[in-house]
Amino acid sequence: MTSIHTNLSALVALQTLNTVQSNLSATEKRVSTGYTVSSALDNGAIFAIAQSIRNNIAGITAVNSQLGGAQGLIAVSNASLTQVSDLLTQLRDIATRLADQSISTDTRAQLTTQYVNLVATINNNLVTASYQGTNLIGTSGSIGVIQDVLANQLTLQGQASTVGTVVTNLSLGVATSITSAGTFLLQTFLTELNLVATSLNVVGSLNQRLANQINYNSSISDALTEGLGSLVDANLPAESARLQALQVQQQLATQSLSIANQGPSVLLTLFR
Repeated sequence: MTSIHTNLSALVALQTLNTVQSNLSATEKRVSTGYTVSSALDNGAIFAIAQSIRNNIAGITAVNSQLGGAQGLIAVSNASLTQVSDLLTQLRDIATRLADQSISTDTRAQLTTQYVNLVATINNNLVTASYQGTNLIGTSGSIGVIQDVLANQLTLQGQASTVGTVVTNLSLGVATSITSAGTFLLQTFLTELNLVATSLNVVGSLNQRLANQINYNSSISDALTEGLGSLVDANLPAESARLQALQVQQQLATQSLSIANQGPSVLLTLFR
């Protein structure tokens, strides 16, 4: 039926055009943002889940940043202890020479000066091994570093209780006493040398533990990122093809509406 009051063909064409335009708008949004769900208006439940995942990823990133800082502290501690260990090798050479009763007074004085300077350098290396205000070697207690988004702490054990006696026990008086030279070299010195080696082992183990935790956190972050992508990322090739198809449908729907709107004008021919 053709009527000047109700144009059913135009109504159908208009509904089709509105549907196509709505789909076209949604597809254009997915193409421009790269997301199938870019806001709560697209899908409230999925967007809420995605935001929670993003929050966890951000938390892991912050945790790994802190762990990276702890690695810096470990690196400084390792550098200091390694240098001290190397200096102890030099110190042993001088102490051995000082234990020789046959050396001249002048030679002993020269060796004594070297010994004192080496001990001072060792002390300086131990007390200045700070990273962002923290000295692991000079700390007797433990230092906690956040290791995951649950705020669990990874414990870094201070080494002052281990290497704190090095400078004191290697004092010049103990080292140059002729009567105790043998005891100093075979007992006291070796004890302090082993203490430094123990601290080096602890520091090396802590560095490996930090690296393992960072790798684990990164793996979790990668898995969350992959899951987030599966949840909200748009399939751009498919969306691009859909966009082209909808643009064609829009043109056809517009033409159909134009043709349908011309229907009532046919009635005018009846009155000519």
